[in-house]
Amino acid sequence: MNAALLIIIASIIFALTIGIRARKGKDMNLEQWTVGGRGFGTVFIFLLMAGETYSTFTFLGGSGWAYGKGGPTFYILIYGTLALIMSYWYVPAIWRYAKEKKLMSQSDFFVSKYNSPYLGVLVSIVGVAAVIPYLVLQLKGLGSIVSEASYGAISPTVAIWIAVIVLTIYVMISGIHGSAWTAVVKDILILGVTVF
Repeated sequence: MNAALLIIIASIIFALTIGIRARKGKDMNLEQWTVGGRGFGTVFIFLLMAGETYSTFTFLGGSGWAYGKGGPTFYILIYGTLALIMSYWYVPAIWRYAKEKKLMSQSDFFVSKYNSPYLGVLVSIVGVAAVIPYLVLQLKGLGSIVSEASYGAISPTVAIWIAVIVLTIYVMISGIHGSAWTAVVKDILILGVTVF
């Protein structure tokens, strides 16, 4: 067993432990599970948003595309900037409205704001359809990274299945808290890799 394999196994156990322990001290009702009881502070949310922006896409997709295509990849900087500028103005208003009405999801927002359950269903369907390519990209990237890091000892398919199982366990137990705290660890590691 090589040292890389030991590091990967330790990382999996560490992520699972953090994800499960994130529930500690919380009454896991639906509001805690989905929106963290609306208790994540501004700095924590900022770090999570920044960490989600810089993911496997940054290391594989974006950098590979920049290497292969060059200039056209500047659109990544543009859409990121435009999304953040627009979010600066409209997300606080949405957050206040959602907090006041005790809404839990995007579809809840559209049902409440426009009094249309059909619009809520449409938003849910579009949301799921839109997240599938992103999820596939993230999982394929993770599989490639783990396979290379383990020097081929773990196949990409096995890495993906392990990740899905671990993720499902801690999200079922801790909800958004588990995702948030594992994201913090991931963000610290990505920052370390970036600085390195």
